[in-house]
Amino acid sequence: MYLLSSFDEADSTRAALMRAGLELLAERGYKGSTTREIAARAGVSEVTLFRQFGSKKALLQAAVQKLRPPVEQVLPGSSHKEMASSSLENSLLHLAQNYMRMLEANQGLLVRLLPELARHPELHGETGPLGLRKAMSAVFEYFAELQKQGLLRSDESPSQVAVTLLGPLFARVLLLGAMGIQPQFDLKAHVRGFLEGRRYGQR
Repeated sequence: MYLLSSFDEADSTRAALMRAGLELLAERGYKGSTTREIAARAGVSEVTLFRQFGSKKALLQAAVQKLRPPVEQVLPGSSHKEMASSSLENSLLHLAQNYMRMLEANQGLLVRLLPELARHPELHGETGPLGLRKAMSAVFEYFAELQKQGLLRSDESPSQVAVTLLGPLFARVLLLGAMGIQPQFDLKAHVRGFLEGRRYGQR
C-alpha cells in the first residue's frame, strides 16, 4: 500500500517523474531537491523533465494533486449496501486494520512529506490535493451509505463520523514516526467505543 505507487496518470514517464519528485521532496525538502536528481531517480533525462512539466514547482504541484491513497485496498471489499447490523463491527474493524497498515507502510514518508507541504502551501493549492479529496470522498460515501441503510445514526455528518474513527489512528502513527511515542492501542476496543451510541437506535 505504498502511497507513491498510486497516481491517476496513464503516462508512465510522467508518473515516474512525479513519484521521484515526491520522494525527494520528502527526503531533501523543496529547496534541497533538484530537477537533475528527480530526473535521475525517474530514469529519464533532465530535458525530458522540463519537456513534461517545465519546472520543478510545476512537477511537484502536479504530483501532489494526482497523489491518491489506494482506498480500494482500505475499504471493506464486500458490498456494504447489504451489510447486516451484526457484521458492522467486523467491517469497521477490517477498515481500521487496513487503514492502519497503509499508514504504517508510509509512516516515514508521511512524517517527512507533510511538514514540507505545510511549509510550501503553493504545492497543494487552496482546496488541497485533488487525488486526496477523491479518496476522502470515497470514505465519506462509505459512511453515508451505512447511515442510509440505518446501521449508523445520521445526526453526525459522514465526514465527522469518518474522522472520529480514523483520526486517532493517523495521530498515533504520526506520534510514533515523529516523536518515537508508541501508546498502546487496541483496535477492537477503539471500534467498539466508536460504535457506542452511534449504532442506529442507541443513545
